Amino acid sequence: MKIKEVILFEILILTVIFLSGSVISQGQTEIYCAEKTTYGALCQDVPMSEVNMDYRYDRTSCESTSYCSKGTCVNTLTGECISCPQATCDSSQGGFFYSQPKDEVAECKIGCCLLGDGASLVEQVKCNTLGKDYSLKATFRSDIQDEFTCLSMTSPEAKGACVFETEEGRNCRAITRGECLDSAGEFHEGFLCSAIELGTICTRTKKTTCVEGSNEVYFIDKCGNIANIYDANKIEDIAYWSYLPGVEGVEVNLGDGKGNAGSPIYGSCNYLQGSTCKKYDRRIDPNSPDFGDYICRDLGCKASAPLTGGQYREHGEEWCSESIETFETAKPGQLSYLLYCYDGEVQYELCDSYRNKLCLEDNATGAAGCVINDWMNCILQNNTKDCEEIGDCKVVTGASILRTAYGTEKLIWNSDTKEKIIGVCAPKYIPGFKFWDSEGTILSTPDETPTSICEFSSVACFVPYEQGVAYITKWKATPSDECIETCKSVEGWSNSECYKVCTPVCLKDTLESKNANATINKSWAESWQNLCVSIGDCGVSGNYLEKEGRNRWKDLFLGEQIDWETLPNAYDKK
Repeated sequence: MKIKEVILFEILILTVIFLSGSVISQGQTEIYCAEKTTYGALCQDVPMSEVNMDYRYDRTSCESTSYCSKGTCVNTLTGECISCPQATCDSSQGGFFYSQPKDEVAECKIGCCLLGDGASLVEQVKCNTLGKDYSLKATFRSDIQDEFTCLSMTSPEAKGACVFETEEGRNCRAITRGECLDSAGEFHEGFLCSAIELGTICTRTKKTTCVEGSNEVYFIDKCGNIANIYDANKIEDIAYWSYLPGVEGVEVNLGDGKGNAGSPIYGSCNYLQGSTCKKYDRRIDPNSPDFGDYICRDLGCKASAPLTGGQYREHGEEWCSESIETFETAKPGQLSYLLYCYDGEVQYELCDSYRNKLCLEDNATGAAGCVINDWMNCILQNNTKDCEEIGDCKVVTGASILRTAYGTEKLIWNSDTKEKIIGVCAPKYIPGFKFWDSEGTILSTPDETPTSICEFSSVACFVPYEQGVAYITKWKATPSDECIETCKSVEGWSNSECYKVCTPVCLKDTLESKNANATINKSWAESWQNLCVSIGDCGVSGNYLEKEGRNRWKDLFLGEQIDWETLPNAYDKK
């Protein structure tokens, strides 16, 4: 009897082993695990006739295969985590398969997703997908697991009071919501740490301070937290010490609305209007603040300060060291500066080292700035109208730095009289040269130097004299026949026009005798003298400090008969 029982028990064990083995048999039909069936189903235990042989299949149950074993599919396109067989996780559609259960996959962990101004409790893969879909930076906080805390992260830059317990009591810091949550504090949006209802140790005071990056004067509480903008009238105002502006009707008084420079009551400074927060200094500030040690400092420049021209200058105001008109008679070394008031001090900017730029004030707007002195184009003008239309040029008559083909002074058109006159279009504002260093002066072309520019106003005048009737009339300056003929052939002018042009004017036109000394024509010398100093730092002149030069005008002209002291711009060594 016992032997039969043992045999029967062994038969049952073999039956169980057979039914749970890797090959499933239903009657005489063998069953296979098909990754895909002929009718499109995935991971099914089916007869061979239903297996799609284009996909993987094995003569075993699907649970025993790697491709049909269950795991977690993380879809980065849809932002979903799905428990499914590997075969259903299509990588071409954004799927990534993990053999672990869903709760063990990092991308499927629940956390707080911060997206723009919103927050929601979702899986990490969903958070990343939302960021891509909306082109926003997505921040995933895996440490935040409850919805209330997550929603409170909305607008992490919101300001308020962050309260936390200490041995001294309920301490507080005025920070943002995000900073408060990072420090595990209790955040109260829109509150100040000195708010009575928060019950903190940070009570109100009568102290003030300046804040880096801001121009206003602020109250501070007992813990050193920044409160609202200083207003002496609200030193005991409970609401003003409890809430930020815009909360519970709290508003900041702008005072005079012009920056409150020197105000003992208001701390609403305005940098653009000429004030900023500074520690009170009785030597500078006209008034002391009613409370605290800080005040809206006036950034203007006092009339007594150097270079202000004896008048108060506002912060940011610009003006010129000299009016541009003074440079019509500029001396060597005289330069033009743009001045401006900045933070209570006069600053300056050199327009140009050689007067190629000059400072110009706009009387209509009060603005000032460095403008180009377009003096190099003056010499190219051949009529008075074009010359005068260039604001940086002027007409100098009686002398010409240009020459005709036959060596006499070239004429320009007088646009009003329609006549040709001896004259030149010269710079209105005298340019400067680095005359002690020819290579160091920047001019319009590389071959130009201070010497070459000044040589434009150098002239050699040869005067032929003739006697009309021998031994009877006086000797008179007369044009040469060669000059007249050249003038007529080159210019195409009439005989009388060329006669006038070719008649020398540098010496007096008559002599008492053949052997008499010629006398320089005063008006001619004066014209050349004016022209010389007009085209740059040329000729004889004292510098801007009235220090004399080493030359004398009478050394530059032959002929001692002129009373040189009567000439304009005359400067002679004593």
